[in-house]
Amino acid sequence: MGFKNGLRPFIGLDGTFLKGKAKRQLLIVVALDSMNHLYPIARVVVDKETKVTWTWFLTLLNNLLDLKLGGGYTFMSDMHKAVVPDAHHRYYVRHIETNWCRRCGAGDLRKKAYFDTVCKNQQVDNNESLHSWILDVMHKPIIRMLEDIRVKVMNMLREHEGDVMTWTENLSPHTMQLYYQFLNSAQKGIVDSNRQDGYEVNEGTFEKHRVHILLKKCTCRT
Repeated sequence: MGFKNGLRPFIGLDGTFLKGKAKRQLLIVVALDSMNHLYPIARVVVDKETKVTWTWFLTLLNNLLDLKLGGGYTFMSDMHKAVVPDAHHRYYVRHIETNWCRRCGAGDLRKKAYFDTVCKNQQVDNNESLHSWILDVMHKPIIRMLEDIRVKVMNMLREHEGDVMTWTENLSPHTMQLYYQFLNSAQKGIVDSNRQDGYEVNEGTFEKHRVHILLKKCTCRT
């Protein structure tokens, strides 16, 4: 399967209302490829988006992808999913914006502003591009809609495979762009060994960052 063979361990979960006569909801599971293209993994139509329907859906997904307890994976959603308790969790920026003040209050922001630094994927949007991509079929009967989405996914993957044939490197153009950005930034830093499996890096400010080579971590949290 494509996700297990080559995609990053990053999974987005979202739901959207159907536009037709059937007042149901479409639950969607997506990943991202190395060009940040959406990679749909699974979808299902349910009566309502609830903890019960998500638990059922994610149990099936877990069996399909063999995620076990979710260790090493990051899930991005508007609620925590108990099916994969060891997975890292990231909220959509839209849900952080709308729910933070109501739940916590501004005074707690400094105490709770600890974000997942294991997953280096910068994605924080809410799949709006996916929603717009399937908008033209959301009004159709359920079976017809799911079949049209299947064909859309099939054609999209074929187009992306064609794009790969134009790459000039073994890695994707997006990956190489990030590499050169970090390379350019690294050349501006002053590096000193701390003799503890790492280095201290000064980027021209009063603050130094400690890099641990073996753990692949840095106090800059990037």
